[in-house]
Amino acid sequence: MSKIQILFCASEVSPYAKTGGLADVAGALPEALRKLGCDVRIFMPLYRSAREKLKALKPLAEDSPIPIGIHDYHVHILRTLTPAGIPLYLLEKDEFFDRSHLYGTPAHGDYEDNAERFIAFSRAVHTLCVRLHWYPSIFHLHDWQTALVAAYHRLNWRYDPNFIHSGTVFTIHNLAYQGVFPADYFSLTQLPPDVFSFRGMEFWGQCNFLKAGLVYSDMLTTVSPRYSQEIQASEFGCGMDGLLRDRHNSLVGILNGIDCEEWNTEADPYLPARYSMDDLEGKRACKEVLLSDLGFPEGSRRKPLLGMISRMAAQKGFDLMGEILDNLMDLPVSLVILGTGDAAIEKSLKEMESSFPDRLRILTAFDEALAHRIEAGADIFLMPSRYEPCGLNQMYSLRYGTVPVVHATGGLEDSVVDAVQNPDTGTGFKFADYEPFAFLGSIQAALDLYRNRDKWREIQRRGMGQDFSWTRSAGQYLNIYKNVLARKPKRPSPIPPA
Repeated sequence: MSKIQILFCASEVSPYAKTGGLADVAGALPEALRKLGCDVRIFMPLYRSAREKLKALKPLAEDSPIPIGIHDYHVHILRTLTPAGIPLYLLEKDEFFDRSHLYGTPAHGDYEDNAERFIAFSRAVHTLCVRLHWYPSIFHLHDWQTALVAAYHRLNWRYDPNFIHSGTVFTIHNLAYQGVFPADYFSLTQLPPDVFSFRGMEFWGQCNFLKAGLVYSDMLTTVSPRYSQEIQASEFGCGMDGLLRDRHNSLVGILNGIDCEEWNTEADPYLPARYSMDDLEGKRACKEVLLSDLGFPEGSRRKPLLGMISRMAAQKGFDLMGEILDNLMDLPVSLVILGTGDAAIEKSLKEMESSFPDRLRILTAFDEALAHRIEAGADIFLMPSRYEPCGLNQMYSLRYGTVPVVHATGGLEDSVVDAVQNPDTGTGFKFADYEPFAFLGSIQAALDLYRNRDKWREIQRRGMGQDFSWTRSAGQYLNIYKNVLARKPKRPSPIPPA
C-alpha cells in the first residue's frame, strides 16, 4: 500500500507560533505519523513570530490570487523543513499575519479581520496542493481557523479528480472557540448560498466557521475520549451538542501525547538534578533547590510542596482556588503558582501571597525553565479545571513523579487513575463535583497518603511508568485515516454541467 499523504492545516504550530495545546499537537503529531510511514506535511500562516524563528525560507508560489468576496488578495507561499525534516509551508500575507499576536491583542480583543484572514488561509490550501502537484489522502484540520477547508473540499473540490479520493479529519481542541461572525461575512467565503442554513454553517443568524468543520468533515476527533462525550451534552456542548449527537458515529476522542524527549527527568537541562522511576533521589534535590530559589524558609523542606502552572482564568479552576486558599494555608504545606492571565485573578492571588509570605508564592510570568523546575520540585500538582479538553500538565506531572490532584473532566479524567478508589493502580487524586470543598478534600487525601512514604513512592512510580508518547496517539489517528479512506469513492464524480 502506498504511503498515506497527510496535510496538517493549522493556525499555529509549535515552536513557530503558539497560544495553546493546538500548537503542540500540530508540532509533534506529524513527526510521530511520519515514523509510522506516512508522508506528512504542514501548512500554517507566516506570522511575525514564525518569520523570526525561520531563516531559510524558499519561495514556492508568488502572487497567487485568493478570492475573498468580490476581491482577489495576492499571497505568497514559502517552504522550509522542520528540524525533524517535515516539509513546512507558510502563507505569506503581511497585511494579515505580520502582527504582534496571532488572533487579537489583550487590550483590544480579537482582530476585526479574523474572518478574512482565515478564509484566505483556508482557500490557499487548494493553491498549495495544485502548485506542489501533491494531493493529500487526508486533510487534517484543526479548530475553527481551518474548518472552512472541509466545506471547500466537500462542495467545491469534489469535481476535481485530484481530490476525489481524499478525505477530511477535523480535530476540536476547544469547542468554546468557534469563529462566529456577522451574517454578511458569509458572502466572503464564496460558498454556495444554501451553506448559510441551519444544516450548514449558520448559527443563530450568524456565520459559524467551526460549524462548517463539524458539518462537512468526514471524521471528527477531540483531544480526549471523555471530552468527546462531554461535548455531546448541553453543559459543555457550547450550542453544538445536538449536531455532535447527530454525528456521534463519526466522533472519536484521542488523548493527546507529550514530547517525551523534552519532558524527561533523566535528561532535562532545566533541572538541578536528574532522576528516574528507579532512583528518585534527584527529585528531592530538585525540591530543595526550588524552595531555596523561591525564598521559602528552611522548615518548608519537611512539608509537601504543591505546584500549579496554568493560564489564570476561571476555566482553570481559580474560582475554586480562591475559595479554599485560606483553608489550604492552614495545612502544613507550601504552594507555588506560575502563570498569567486575568488581571483580577492575578491581583487577588498577589494579595493572598502577602498574607502568607512563608507558604505561598505567586509568579505572574511565562517561564519555560521554571515550569520544568516546578514540575520536578513539587510533590503534588493541582489542576482543578472546570473543563479541560485534554490538558498536558497532568501528564508532565505524572512523568516527573509529581502526583496530580485533578477535577474529573475531559483529558484529566482519562489520564489520571484515582488512588482512593483504586489503591493498587492509582496515579493521582480526582474530585467529581466541581465545588471548593470537594477539591480541598482531594488535596487532603493526597496529603494523608504523602505521610506513608512507601505508598507515596509506589504511586509516583506508577505515574512515571505511564505511556503518554505521541506514538500511541499517532497509531490511533492512523486508524482513523484508513477508515476515512476506505469509505471514499473509487472513481471520480461527474463534471457538473456548465
